[in-house]
Amino acid sequence: MDRNAFVEVMNEASGMLEAGRADEALARLSAFDDGLDAAPEPKEYGWIVSYRFRAAFAAGDYAQALHLAEHGPARYPADIPPATLATMYSMAVEAATQQGLSDSAVIMADRCIELRRAHGEHAEVLMAAMTACTLLGDVERHDLASRYAQLLITEGVGHDDYRGYGYYALCAAIEQGVGGHLIDTLRAGREWLETQDNEFARVALEYLQTAPALQEPLAVNLDLDDPLGSGMPLSDLGPSLPGPDAALPDPGLPQPGPAAGLDAMQTRYLRVGDGGPQATTGPTQPPAEQLAGGETADALMDANRPGIAAAAYRALIDDAVGTGRPDPLIMGKATLGLLTALIFDNRVGEAHSVWIDEQGPTYLGIWSLENGQTSVHDAIAYNLVAAFLHSLSTGDPNAANHAVDNLMMRNVEWAYENDRQAVPAMINTWRRHLYEIHGGEPAPEYRWQLTQAEQRWGAPVSEGGLYWMRPYRWVVDWV
Repeated sequence: MDRNAFVEVMNEASGMLEAGRADEALARLSAFDDGLDAAPEPKEYGWIVSYRFRAAFAAGDYAQALHLAEHGPARYPADIPPATLATMYSMAVEAATQQGLSDSAVIMADRCIELRRAHGEHAEVLMAAMTACTLLGDVERHDLASRYAQLLITEGVGHDDYRGYGYYALCAAIEQGVGGHLIDTLRAGREWLETQDNEFARVALEYLQTAPALQEPLAVNLDLDDPLGSGMPLSDLGPSLPGPDAALPDPGLPQPGPAAGLDAMQTRYLRVGDGGPQATTGPTQPPAEQLAGGETADALMDANRPGIAAAAYRALIDDAVGTGRPDPLIMGKATLGLLTALIFDNRVGEAHSVWIDEQGPTYLGIWSLENGQTSVHDAIAYNLVAAFLHSLSTGDPNAANHAVDNLMMRNVEWAYENDRQAVPAMINTWRRHLYEIHGGEPAPEYRWQLTQAEQRWGAPVSEGGLYWMRPYRWVVDWV
Protein backbone atom coordinates (compact mmCIF):
# COMPACT_ATOMS: atom_id res chain seq x y z
CA MET A 1 0.00 0.00 0.00
CA ASP A 2 1.25 3.46 -0.94
CA ARG A 3 1.80 5.13 2.44
CA ASN A 4 1.44 8.64 1.02
CA ALA A 5 -1.93 7.67 -0.43
CA PHE A 6 -2.90 6.12 2.91
CA VAL A 7 -2.06 9.32 4.79
CA GLU A 8 -3.91 11.45 2.23
CA VAL A 9 -7.05 9.32 2.45
CA MET A 10 -7.06 9.27 6.23
CA ASN A 11 -6.64 13.05 6.39
CA GLU A 12 -9.42 13.57 3.86
CA ALA A 13 -11.78 11.18 5.66
CA SER A 14 -11.03 12.75 9.02
CA GLY A 15 -11.78 16.21 7.65
CA MET A 16 -15.03 15.03 6.10
CA LEU A 17 -16.14 13.47 9.38
CA GLU A 18 -15.21 16.62 11.28
CA ALA A 19 -17.38 18.58 8.83
CA GLY A 20 -20.31 16.18 9.23
CA ARG A 21 -19.95 14.73 5.72
CA ALA A 22 -20.08 11.10 6.80
CA ASP A 23 -21.50 9.82 3.50
CA GLU A 24 -18.58 11.31 1.57
CA ALA A 25 -16.07 9.94 4.08
CA LEU A 26 -17.59 6.48 3.80
CA ALA A 27 -17.48 6.58 0.01
CA ARG A 28 -13.84 7.75 0.03
CA LEU A 29 -12.71 5.10 2.50
CA SER A 30 -14.68 2.34 0.81
CA ALA A 31 -13.22 3.15 -2.60
CA PHE A 32 -9.69 3.17 -1.21
CA ASP A 33 -10.24 -0.05 0.74
CA ASP A 34 -11.83 -1.84 -2.19
CA GLY A 35 -9.00 -0.73 -4.48
CA LEU A 36 -6.24 -2.31 -2.41
CA ASP A 37 -4.67 -5.20 -4.32
CA ALA A 38 -2.27 -6.41 -1.62
CA ALA A 39 -2.42 -6.84 2.11
CA PRO A 40 -1.44 -3.60 3.86
CA GLU A 41 0.51 -3.45 7.09
CA PRO A 42 -2.09 -4.70 9.63
CA LYS A 43 -1.92 -1.72 11.96
CA GLU A 44 -2.34 0.78 9.14
CA TYR A 45 -5.20 -1.28 7.73
CA GLY A 46 -6.72 -1.26 11.21
CA TRP A 47 -7.06 2.51 11.02
CA ILE A 48 -8.75 2.24 7.63
CA VAL A 49 -11.24 -0.28 8.99
CA SER A 50 -11.96 1.66 12.18
CA TYR A 51 -12.55 4.87 10.24
CA ARG A 52 -14.75 3.02 7.76
CA PHE A 53 -16.77 1.78 10.72
CA ARG A 54 -16.93 5.30 12.10
CA ALA A 55 -18.12 6.73 8.79
CA ALA A 56 -20.73 3.98 8.30
CA PHE A 57 -22.08 4.56 11.80
CA ALA A 58 -22.23 8.33 11.34
CA ALA A 59 -23.90 7.96 7.94
CA GLY A 60 -26.58 5.73 9.43
CA ASP A 61 -25.41 2.66 7.53
CA TYR A 62 -25.85 0.52 10.62
CA ALA A 63 -25.85 -2.72 8.64
CA GLN A 64 -22.32 -2.10 7.33
CA ALA A 65 -21.11 -0.86 10.73
CA LEU A 66 -22.48 -3.92 12.50
CA HIS A 67 -21.04 -6.30 9.90
CA LEU A 68 -17.59 -4.81 10.35
CA ALA A 69 -17.88 -5.09 14.10
CA GLU A 70 -19.17 -8.66 14.04
CA HIS A 71 -17.03 -10.15 11.28
CA GLY A 72 -14.16 -7.80 10.51
CA PRO A 73 -12.93 -6.87 7.03
CA ALA A 74 -13.45 -9.33 4.23
CA ARG A 75 -9.95 -9.62 2.76
CA TYR A 76 -7.05 -8.54 4.93
CA PRO A 77 -6.18 -8.80 8.62
CA ALA A 78 -6.51 -5.57 10.56
CA ASP A 79 -4.76 -4.90 13.84
CA ILE A 80 -6.90 -2.59 15.98
CA PRO A 81 -5.80 -1.11 19.34
CA PRO A 82 -7.73 -2.75 22.21
CA ALA A 83 -9.28 0.49 23.42
CA THR A 84 -10.53 1.27 19.92
CA LEU A 85 -11.85 -2.27 19.49
CA ALA A 86 -13.81 -2.04 22.70
CA THR A 87 -15.30 1.32 21.77
CA MET A 88 -16.30 -0.07 18.40
CA TYR A 89 -18.01 -3.02 20.06
CA SER A 90 -19.94 -0.66 22.28
CA MET A 91 -21.10 1.46 19.35
CA ALA A 92 -22.05 -1.71 17.50
CA VAL A 93 -24.59 -2.37 20.25
CA GLU A 94 -26.48 0.67 19.02
CA ALA A 95 -25.96 -0.31 15.38
CA ALA A 96 -27.66 -3.60 16.24
CA THR A 97 -30.56 -2.11 18.22
CA GLN A 98 -31.17 0.40 15.43
CA GLN A 99 -31.92 -2.61 13.22
CA GLY A 100 -33.93 -4.47 15.84
CA LEU A 101 -31.21 -7.14 16.17
CA SER A 102 -31.24 -7.59 19.92
CA ASP A 103 -29.29 -10.85 19.92
CA SER A 104 -26.48 -9.21 17.96
CA ALA A 105 -26.55 -6.33 20.42
CA VAL A 106 -25.94 -8.77 23.26
CA ILE A 107 -23.03 -10.37 21.39
CA MET A 108 -21.44 -6.97 20.81
CA ALA A 109 -21.97 -5.89 24.42
CA ASP A 110 -20.48 -9.10 25.76
CA ARG A 111 -17.42 -8.78 23.53
CA CYS A 112 -16.91 -5.19 24.67
CA ILE A 113 -17.20 -6.14 28.34
CA GLU A 114 -14.89 -9.11 27.89
CA LEU A 115 -12.24 -6.97 26.24
CA ARG A 116 -12.51 -4.21 28.84
CA ARG A 117 -12.29 -6.78 31.61
CA ALA A 118 -9.23 -8.39 30.05
CA HIS A 119 -7.43 -5.06 30.17
CA GLY A 120 -8.43 -4.31 33.77
CA GLU A 121 -10.70 -1.39 32.88
CA HIS A 122 -13.36 -1.79 35.56
CA ALA A 123 -15.04 1.58 35.05
CA GLU A 124 -15.26 0.90 31.32
CA VAL A 125 -16.84 -2.51 32.03
CA LEU A 126 -19.57 -0.70 33.95
CA MET A 127 -19.90 1.89 31.20
CA ALA A 128 -20.36 -0.83 28.58
CA ALA A 129 -22.96 -2.61 30.72
CA MET A 130 -24.86 0.63 31.26
CA THR A 131 -24.87 1.41 27.55
CA ALA A 132 -26.14 -2.06 26.64
CA CYS A 133 -28.75 -1.93 29.39
CA THR A 134 -30.07 1.41 28.13
CA LEU A 135 -30.13 0.56 24.43
CA LEU A 136 -31.82 -2.80 24.95
CA GLY A 137 -34.36 -1.13 27.21
CA ASP A 138 -35.06 1.40 24.48
CA VAL A 139 -36.16 -1.43 22.17
CA GLU A 140 -38.27 -2.98 24.95
CA ARG A 141 -35.95 -5.94 25.49
CA HIS A 142 -35.89 -5.53 29.25
CA ASP A 143 -35.41 -9.28 29.57
CA LEU A 144 -31.99 -8.90 27.94
CA ALA A 145 -31.23 -5.53 29.52
CA SER A 146 -31.73 -6.92 33.03
CA ARG A 147 -28.61 -9.10 32.81
CA TYR A 148 -26.53 -5.95 32.44
CA ALA A 149 -28.50 -4.29 35.21
CA GLN A 150 -27.52 -7.14 37.50
CA LEU A 151 -23.87 -6.73 36.50
CA LEU A 152 -24.06 -3.05 37.44
CA ILE A 153 -25.50 -3.91 40.84
CA THR A 154 -23.05 -6.70 41.55
CA GLU A 155 -19.89 -5.03 40.26
CA GLY A 156 -20.82 -1.40 40.77
CA VAL A 157 -19.83 -1.20 44.42
CA GLY A 158 -18.09 2.13 44.85
CA HIS A 159 -19.53 3.44 41.58
CA ASP A 160 -22.85 4.74 42.85
CA ASP A 161 -24.22 6.21 39.60
CA TYR A 162 -23.71 2.94 37.72
CA ARG A 163 -25.10 0.84 40.57
CA GLY A 164 -28.10 3.14 40.98
CA TYR A 165 -28.82 2.79 37.29
CA GLY A 166 -28.75 -0.98 37.67
CA TYR A 167 -31.54 -0.88 40.23
CA TYR A 168 -33.38 1.67 38.10
CA ALA A 169 -33.30 -0.74 35.14
CA LEU A 170 -34.57 -3.59 37.30
CA CYS A 171 -37.70 -1.56 37.93
CA ALA A 172 -38.34 -1.35 34.17
CA ALA A 173 -37.95 -5.12 33.78
CA ILE A 174 -40.30 -5.81 36.69
CA GLU A 175 -42.79 -3.29 35.36
CA GLN A 176 -42.77 -4.94 31.94
CA GLY A 177 -43.48 -8.33 33.44
CA VAL A 178 -40.13 -9.93 32.60
CA GLY A 179 -38.38 -9.37 35.92
CA GLY A 180 -40.32 -11.34 38.47
CA HIS A 181 -37.13 -13.15 39.42
CA LEU A 182 -35.49 -9.77 40.10
CA ILE A 183 -37.89 -8.60 42.81
CA ASP A 184 -35.79 -10.12 45.58
CA THR A 185 -32.69 -8.41 44.18
CA LEU A 186 -34.46 -5.07 44.23
CA ARG A 187 -35.72 -5.62 47.77
CA ALA A 188 -32.25 -6.62 48.93
CA GLY A 189 -30.97 -3.26 47.74
CA ARG A 190 -33.36 -1.19 49.87
CA GLU A 191 -30.82 -0.33 52.55
CA TRP A 192 -28.24 0.79 50.01
CA LEU A 193 -30.80 2.76 47.98
CA GLU A 194 -31.87 4.63 51.10
CA THR A 195 -28.32 6.00 51.49
CA GLN A 196 -28.06 7.34 47.93
CA ASP A 197 -28.81 10.74 46.49
CA ASN A 198 -28.55 10.13 42.76
CA GLU A 199 -31.56 10.33 40.50
CA PHE A 200 -31.63 6.69 39.45
CA ALA A 201 -31.43 5.40 43.01
CA ARG A 202 -34.22 7.74 44.13
CA VAL A 203 -36.53 6.50 41.38
CA ALA A 204 -35.74 2.86 42.17
CA LEU A 205 -36.38 3.40 45.89
CA GLU A 206 -39.67 5.13 45.21
CA TYR A 207 -40.74 2.26 43.00
CA LEU A 208 -39.70 -0.26 45.62
CA GLN A 209 -41.73 1.57 48.27
CA THR A 210 -44.87 2.21 46.24
CA ALA A 211 -45.28 -0.32 43.42
CA PRO A 212 -48.07 -2.79 44.19
CA ALA A 213 -46.23 -5.34 42.05
CA LEU A 214 -43.79 -5.81 44.87
CA GLN A 215 -46.55 -6.80 47.25
CA GLU A 216 -49.23 -8.07 44.91
CA PRO A 217 -47.92 -9.73 41.75
CA LEU A 218 -49.50 -8.54 38.52
CA ALA A 219 -50.77 -5.32 40.12
CA VAL A 220 -48.31 -2.86 38.68
CA ASN A 221 -48.81 0.90 38.44
CA LEU A 222 -45.45 2.57 37.79
CA ASP A 223 -46.02 5.56 35.53
CA LEU A 224 -43.72 4.85 32.61
CA ASP A 225 -44.70 8.13 30.99
CA ASP A 226 -42.99 10.23 33.64
CA PRO A 227 -41.45 8.32 36.57
CA LEU A 228 -39.08 11.15 37.37
CA GLY A 229 -41.69 13.88 37.19
CA SER A 230 -39.65 15.49 34.43
CA GLY A 231 -40.94 14.10 31.17
CA MET A 232 -38.35 11.32 31.06
CA PRO A 233 -39.74 7.82 30.40
CA LEU A 234 -38.25 4.96 32.36
CA SER A 235 -37.10 3.39 29.10
CA ASP A 236 -35.30 6.57 28.04
CA LEU A 237 -32.23 7.69 29.91
CA GLY A 238 -32.61 11.31 28.92
CA PRO A 239 -34.27 13.81 26.60
CA SER A 240 -33.12 14.36 23.07
CA LEU A 241 -30.32 16.85 22.63
CA PRO A 242 -31.46 20.39 21.83
CA GLY A 243 -29.77 20.38 18.45
CA PRO A 244 -26.05 20.78 19.22
CA ASP A 245 -23.43 20.28 16.56
CA ALA A 246 -22.24 17.15 18.35
CA ALA A 247 -19.12 15.18 17.45
CA LEU A 248 -18.73 11.60 16.45
CA PRO A 249 -15.85 9.80 18.17
CA ASP A 250 -13.28 7.55 16.72
CA PRO A 251 -14.69 4.08 17.54
CA GLY A 252 -13.20 0.68 18.31
CA LEU A 253 -13.87 -2.82 16.82
CA PRO A 254 -14.77 -6.34 17.83
CA GLN A 255 -12.58 -8.88 19.46
CA PRO A 256 -11.84 -11.77 17.12
CA GLY A 257 -14.04 -14.78 17.27
CA PRO A 258 -16.14 -16.85 14.86
CA ALA A 259 -19.71 -15.91 14.12
CA ALA A 260 -22.36 -18.52 13.51
CA GLY A 261 -22.77 -19.40 9.86
CA LEU A 262 -19.80 -17.36 8.69
CA ASP A 263 -17.46 -18.85 6.13
CA ALA A 264 -14.02 -18.39 7.67
CA MET A 265 -12.43 -18.73 4.24
CA GLN A 266 -14.11 -15.51 3.14
CA THR A 267 -13.39 -13.34 6.17
CA ARG A 268 -10.31 -12.72 8.27
CA TYR A 269 -11.03 -11.72 11.83
CA LEU A 270 -9.55 -8.70 13.48
CA ARG A 271 -6.64 -9.28 15.79
CA VAL A 272 -6.34 -7.33 19.01
CA GLY A 273 -3.31 -5.08 18.68
CA ASP A 274 -0.99 -3.75 21.36
CA GLY A 275 -1.64 -0.12 20.51
CA GLY A 276 -2.01 2.23 17.58
CA PRO A 277 0.67 3.28 15.12
CA GLN A 278 3.50 4.95 17.01
CA ALA A 279 4.33 8.43 15.78
CA THR A 280 8.02 9.10 15.51
CA THR A 281 7.54 12.85 15.82
CA GLY A 282 4.95 15.17 17.24
CA PRO A 283 3.62 16.05 20.68
CA THR A 284 3.21 13.48 23.42
CA GLN A 285 -0.31 12.08 23.54
CA PRO A 286 -2.34 11.24 26.66
CA PRO A 287 -2.85 7.55 27.52
CA ALA A 288 -4.64 5.72 24.69
CA GLU A 289 -7.19 4.10 27.01
CA GLN A 290 -8.20 7.51 28.35
CA LEU A 291 -8.51 8.90 24.82
CA ALA A 292 -10.77 5.96 23.94
CA GLY A 293 -12.84 6.64 27.05
CA GLY A 294 -13.34 10.21 25.91
CA GLU A 295 -14.38 9.07 22.46
CA THR A 296 -16.88 6.67 24.01
CA ALA A 297 -18.42 9.45 26.06
CA ASP A 298 -18.61 11.69 22.98
CA ALA A 299 -20.34 8.84 21.13
CA LEU A 300 -22.99 8.67 23.83
CA MET A 301 -23.61 12.39 23.43
CA ASP A 302 -23.91 11.89 19.69
CA ALA A 303 -26.43 9.13 20.34
CA ASN A 304 -28.58 11.49 22.47
CA ARG A 305 -27.57 9.79 25.74
CA PRO A 306 -26.48 12.76 27.87
CA GLY A 307 -27.26 11.00 31.14
CA ILE A 308 -25.00 8.06 30.41
CA ALA A 309 -22.44 10.35 28.81
CA ALA A 310 -22.21 12.37 32.02
CA ALA A 311 -21.43 9.18 33.93
CA ALA A 312 -18.80 8.28 31.32
CA TYR A 313 -17.09 11.66 31.60
CA ARG A 314 -17.09 11.39 35.40
CA ALA A 315 -15.57 7.91 35.18
CA LEU A 316 -12.86 9.23 32.87
CA ILE A 317 -12.08 12.06 35.29
CA ASP A 318 -11.87 9.58 38.17
CA ASP A 319 -9.59 7.28 36.15
CA ALA A 320 -7.28 10.14 35.22
CA VAL A 321 -7.07 11.39 38.80
CA GLY A 322 -6.53 7.82 40.00
CA THR A 323 -3.28 7.60 38.05
CA GLY A 324 -1.77 10.24 40.34
CA ARG A 325 -0.74 12.29 37.30
CA PRO A 326 -3.92 13.41 35.51
CA ASP A 327 -3.31 14.66 32.00
CA PRO A 328 -4.50 18.29 31.54
CA LEU A 329 -5.99 17.57 28.12
CA ILE A 330 -8.02 14.64 29.47
CA MET A 331 -9.19 16.63 32.48
CA GLY A 332 -10.13 19.65 30.39
CA LYS A 333 -12.00 17.82 27.68
CA ALA A 334 -13.73 15.46 30.13
CA THR A 335 -14.88 18.39 32.26
CA LEU A 336 -16.15 20.23 29.17
CA GLY A 337 -18.01 17.06 28.15
CA LEU A 338 -19.44 16.63 31.64
CA LEU A 339 -20.74 20.20 31.78
CA THR A 340 -22.33 19.88 28.35
CA ALA A 341 -23.89 16.49 29.13
CA LEU A 342 -25.39 17.77 32.38
CA ILE A 343 -26.87 20.79 30.62
CA PHE A 344 -28.37 18.67 27.84
CA ASP A 345 -29.72 16.27 30.48
CA ASN A 346 -31.61 19.16 32.10
CA ARG A 347 -29.34 19.08 35.17
CA VAL A 348 -28.23 22.68 34.92
CA GLY A 349 -27.96 23.13 38.69
CA GLU A 350 -25.55 20.21 38.84
CA ALA A 351 -23.56 21.65 35.94
CA HIS A 352 -23.29 24.98 37.75
CA SER A 353 -22.05 23.20 40.90
CA VAL A 354 -19.34 21.47 38.87
CA TRP A 355 -18.39 24.75 37.22
CA ILE A 356 -17.81 26.63 40.49
CA ASP A 357 -16.35 23.73 42.50
CA GLU A 358 -12.83 24.66 43.60
CA GLN A 359 -12.21 21.51 45.64
CA GLY A 360 -13.13 18.60 43.39
CA PRO A 361 -11.11 17.10 40.52
CA THR A 362 -13.08 19.06 37.92
CA TYR A 363 -11.33 22.21 39.14
CA LEU A 364 -8.23 21.00 37.29
CA GLY A 365 -10.40 20.53 34.21
CA ILE A 366 -11.71 24.10 34.40
CA TRP A 367 -8.17 25.36 34.89
CA SER A 368 -7.03 23.39 31.83
CA LEU A 369 -9.82 24.85 29.69
CA GLU A 370 -9.08 28.41 30.82
CA ASN A 371 -5.30 28.13 30.51
CA GLY A 372 -4.70 26.77 27.03
CA GLN A 373 -4.33 23.07 27.85
CA THR A 374 -6.88 22.07 25.21
CA SER A 375 -7.37 23.10 21.59
CA VAL A 376 -8.64 26.60 20.79
CA HIS A 377 -11.73 24.88 19.38
CA ASP A 378 -12.52 23.35 22.78
CA ALA A 379 -11.76 26.66 24.50
CA ILE A 380 -14.42 28.33 22.36
CA ALA A 381 -16.86 25.49 23.09
CA TYR A 382 -16.17 26.04 26.79
CA ASN A 383 -16.82 29.78 26.38
CA LEU A 384 -20.30 28.92 25.10
CA VAL A 385 -20.94 26.77 28.17
CA ALA A 386 -19.58 29.44 30.52
CA ALA A 387 -21.65 32.18 28.86
CA PHE A 388 -24.77 30.05 29.26
CA LEU A 389 -24.07 29.49 32.96
CA HIS A 390 -23.29 33.18 33.51
CA SER A 391 -26.63 34.08 31.92
CA LEU A 392 -28.44 32.10 34.61
CA SER A 393 -26.72 33.94 37.46
CA THR A 394 -29.02 35.21 40.19
CA GLY A 395 -26.37 37.68 41.38
CA ASP A 396 -25.35 41.03 39.95
CA PRO A 397 -26.80 41.39 36.42
CA ASN A 398 -24.10 43.94 35.55
CA ALA A 399 -21.37 41.39 36.28
CA ALA A 400 -23.22 38.64 34.39
CA ASN A 401 -23.73 40.95 31.40
CA HIS A 402 -20.05 41.89 31.38
CA ALA A 403 -18.94 38.23 31.57
CA VAL A 404 -21.24 37.20 28.72
CA ASP A 405 -20.08 40.14 26.58
CA ASN A 406 -16.41 39.23 27.02
CA LEU A 407 -16.95 35.54 26.28
CA MET A 408 -19.25 36.00 23.29
CA MET A 409 -17.12 38.77 21.76
CA ARG A 410 -14.18 36.33 21.73
CA ASN A 411 -16.39 33.63 20.26
CA VAL A 412 -17.65 35.86 17.45
CA GLU A 413 -14.10 36.90 16.58
CA TRP A 414 -13.09 33.25 16.43
CA ALA A 415 -16.07 32.42 14.21
CA TYR A 416 -15.19 35.21 11.75
CA GLU A 417 -11.74 33.67 11.30
CA ASN A 418 -12.56 29.96 11.49
CA ASP A 419 -16.25 29.27 10.83
CA ARG A 420 -17.98 32.29 9.34
CA GLN A 421 -21.31 30.55 8.94
CA ALA A 422 -21.48 30.23 12.75
CA VAL A 423 -21.31 34.01 13.29
CA PRO A 424 -25.10 34.66 13.22
CA ALA A 425 -25.71 31.67 15.48
CA MET A 426 -23.16 33.07 17.94
CA ILE A 427 -24.81 36.50 17.82
CA ASN A 428 -28.26 35.00 18.38
CA THR A 429 -26.93 33.05 21.36
CA TRP A 430 -25.34 36.22 22.76
CA ARG A 431 -28.64 38.08 22.40
CA ARG A 432 -30.58 35.31 24.12
CA HIS A 433 -28.20 35.33 27.06
CA LEU A 434 -28.65 39.07 27.58
CA TYR A 435 -32.43 38.70 27.42
CA GLU A 436 -32.16 35.96 30.04
CA ILE A 437 -30.04 38.12 32.34
CA HIS A 438 -32.35 41.14 32.15
CA GLY A 439 -35.69 39.35 31.87
CA GLY A 440 -36.33 40.86 28.46
CA GLU A 441 -34.87 43.53 26.21
CA PRO A 442 -31.81 45.00 27.98
CA ALA A 443 -31.27 48.75 28.17
CA PRO A 444 -29.10 50.13 25.34
CA GLU A 445 -26.05 50.50 27.57
CA TYR A 446 -26.19 46.76 28.37
CA ARG A 447 -26.36 45.67 24.76
CA TRP A 448 -23.83 48.07 23.28
CA GLN A 449 -21.24 45.42 22.40
CA LEU A 450 -23.93 43.09 21.05
CA THR A 451 -25.22 45.92 18.85
CA GLN A 452 -21.71 46.46 17.50
CA ALA A 453 -21.53 42.77 16.59
CA GLU A 454 -24.94 42.89 14.89
CA GLN A 455 -23.95 45.94 12.86
CA ARG A 456 -20.66 44.36 11.83
CA TRP A 457 -22.52 41.31 10.49
CA GLY A 458 -24.62 43.67 8.40
CA ALA A 459 -27.66 41.45 7.99
CA PRO A 460 -30.62 40.51 10.18
CA VAL A 461 -29.90 37.71 12.64
CA SER A 462 -32.93 35.50 13.04
CA GLU A 463 -33.97 34.12 16.38
CA GLY A 464 -33.21 30.48 17.08
CA GLY A 465 -31.98 28.03 19.66
CA LEU A 466 -28.74 28.32 21.55
CA TYR A 467 -25.62 27.38 19.61
CA TRP A 468 -23.35 24.60 20.88
CA MET A 469 -20.13 23.42 19.29
CA ARG A 470 -18.99 19.90 18.64
CA PRO A 471 -15.92 18.98 20.71
CA TYR A 472 -12.52 18.70 19.07
CA ARG A 473 -11.13 15.21 18.58
CA TRP A 474 -9.21 13.56 21.42
CA VAL A 475 -5.70 14.12 20.13
CA VAL A 476 -2.97 16.71 20.57
CA ASP A 477 -2.30 18.05 17.09
CA TRP A 478 -2.69 21.77 17.69
CA VAL A 479 0.58 22.62 19.48
